[in-house]
Amino acid sequence: MRFIAILRKDLKRMVGDRRAFAVNLLLPLLLTAIMGASFGGGFFGKGGISAIPVALVAADLPPMLRDRLAEGLEESGFFDVTWADSLDADRMVRQGEAAAAVVLPPDAGLRFLDGADISVAVWKDPASPLKAGIVEQVLTRGLVRYQAGEAAYLALWPDDDWSAAGSTEEFSFQEFLSGDFADVWRRWRRADTDPVLAETRARITRVMDRQVALSDALSSQVVVVDAQDQAQAAGAGEADDLNLYNVFLPGFAVFFLMFSVAAGARDLHREKVRGTLQRQLMGPVKPVQILLGKWGSAALQGMFMLTVLFLLGATLFQVNLGPDPWSLLVIIILTNTATAGLFLLLALVTPNEKTMDNLSTVIILVFALLGGTFVPIDAMPAWMQGVGQVALNYWANLGFTNVVAKNIPLAEATLPVVVLGWTTLVLMAANIFIFRFRLRRGGLG
Repeated sequence: MRFIAILRKDLKRMVGDRRAFAVNLLLPLLLTAIMGASFGGGFFGKGGISAIPVALVAADLPPMLRDRLAEGLEESGFFDVTWADSLDADRMVRQGEAAAAVVLPPDAGLRFLDGADISVAVWKDPASPLKAGIVEQVLTRGLVRYQAGEAAYLALWPDDDWSAAGSTEEFSFQEFLSGDFADVWRRWRRADTDPVLAETRARITRVMDRQVALSDALSSQVVVVDAQDQAQAAGAGEADDLNLYNVFLPGFAVFFLMFSVAAGARDLHREKVRGTLQRQLMGPVKPVQILLGKWGSAALQGMFMLTVLFLLGATLFQVNLGPDPWSLLVIIILTNTATAGLFLLLALVTPNEKTMDNLSTVIILVFALLGGTFVPIDAMPAWMQGVGQVALNYWANLGFTNVVAKNIPLAEATLPVVVLGWTTLVLMAANIFIFRFRLRRGGLG
């Protein structure tokens, strides 16, 4: 019962710091709201990543091709396309109305038909580096595939004459494809008697013959990718309705939890300076009970903070609380017991509170970078995921991602539970050993 008394005493002192407790609750919620809104999640957990606004500049493309290109981009669900001239596109990017502008040269259509080089410019909004980067990457990958196809075509048909026919007649690609399909068809039929239309039709025919030949040659698939969705977050509905707050809230919660638990463990230094620790050691309480009281109070404070955070997240952002009543609770408990053990160990091996403060900050920031606080674990490079496994919050974030974001019960994803459980036992064994060792040497006196 003396252990309970110490636990209650320390909890009362920690709860008395209401300002710090409020900050540790409000900041994770605020950052989660900002990140979710930045990625288009909206408030109250509505929707997934919004379409990226993109301005397209291609003055000489016929309306038929422009409409088809815009429809193809918008049907992907990734882009919200606006056609603009170069001045409007520049203004939209500078004012943040578009994440990027894709600018084709004025003679893009003719150069394409002639097989000439085409330079495509991408103007990016520096205030939206992520969305602008996505536009650049998608465009780059598309052009790489096109260049690969051209290389394959030339390898298969090296003698094919791709150059223009060299006619001196005026050639109007835009005029030929203007209007609707019926207008284009009439011009196509009139090409038998009109030299200009005949040259235009011949060039378009060469383009289509080339693309059809290349498509037939590469249609045989040697390697087939079979992509399947294995699990879907609860309450998410369709895949594109994934609640982004399920991803962001756990990472920020663990980040601020570490500051809160470190402050609780740091109380060991304060009691040593005030002399209350020495008086407790001289009383009837066993030293191990004092140590367990410090560890338990820090862990319980963190458990309460995380529980309140997830309940507020469920209320404000419709954050998923897991597939069953126990999975999230188990991860919360083990995360806090392991974190409390880590910072209690740090309190035992540091000479004073200031040193512990500095080391705690460094450890928390490094663990946050490696452990998936600012970037979801699934989005981290493979090498970084390997290095990140040394960070305690890597396993905490992995456990929360499985339960909250992927709605996987602990019975189907036990590795984070095992690692956090063993981490708790190892750290507490080390704490007890160091605590007793310092008592024998008089280091806590």
